[in-house]
This record gives sequence, structure tokens and C-alpha cells, in this order.
Amino acid sequence: MAGELPGRVMAVDIGEKWLGIALSDPLRLIASPLITLRCENDEEIIDAVRQAAADHAVTLVVAGVPHSLNGSLGPQAHKTASIIEKISRSLNIPVVTQDERFSTSRAQDILAGRRAKRAARDDAVAAAVILEDYLKTAGYDRQPPYPAD
Repeated sequence: MAGELPGRVMAVDIGEKWLGIALSDPLRLIASPLITLRCENDEEIIDAVRQAAADHAVTLVVAGVPHSLNGSLGPQAHKTASIIEKISRSLNIPVVTQDERFSTSRAQDILAGRRAKRAARDDAVAAAVILEDYLKTAGYDRQPPYPAD
């Protein structure tokens, strides 16, 4: 529907034991870290993503996929892609992927100097970096057109 807000986007950074989640604002202009959760298996990841999407009225999920420096997909990317496919089948909203190269190192740079919070927040900030990259790529980082006064 014309004029309708696009809704929140949620990004996920899927790690070996940790899941980082970030959210956009409803206009899809700002990416903010939400939470980092310890997840022991695929089912816990899927449940956490499904719950967060429902809790925050998310209309799109962006999942980070770890590409290698040359752009190819290695073993971790294939494992992540398998989890993303399970997430996609469990949600009634679209799930897209985003290259997450350097998201963790960029998150660590953002959190530099905040050692106490660093370990618990790296994955959520990495998810926010993934989301910010997606929003820019999709063109949502532009200001919406407002009528002139």
C-alpha cells in the first residue's frame, strides 16, 4: 500500500555458539544492536530468531553469510546457509542474506575501549553492522521524501 511504512528489519549474525540480533527503526534508516544470545544448536537459533521477529513486528530478516576474502563460500558459510534455510522455512516473512565480511572486526573497532561490555555485545554489534550494510545497499539509508512546507 502506498505511503505505508516498510516496517522493521532484523539482522542476525550466526556464530558457532552466539547469535547476534540487531533491529532497524520502522523507516529502515537506523540499525541498532539488540541482543547477543548463547545458542547451543540450530533449534535454539531458529527459536530465538522467530521469537525476536514476533516480539518486534519484523517484516524482513537479513542473515549474515561469511564470505571469504575472494568472495567464495567456505565451510562455515555453507553451515550458516543451512541454518538460514531452516530459519526461512520457519518464518512467514522474507529472509535475505548479506555478505558479512569484516562485520566482527568492524564491531570490535566500534566497541574498542569498552572491554567490560565487549564480549557480550560483539555479536549484536556485528549484526548491526550487517544490517547497516544491507540498509545502505537496499537504499534505505536515504532520508524519506517529505512534502515541502
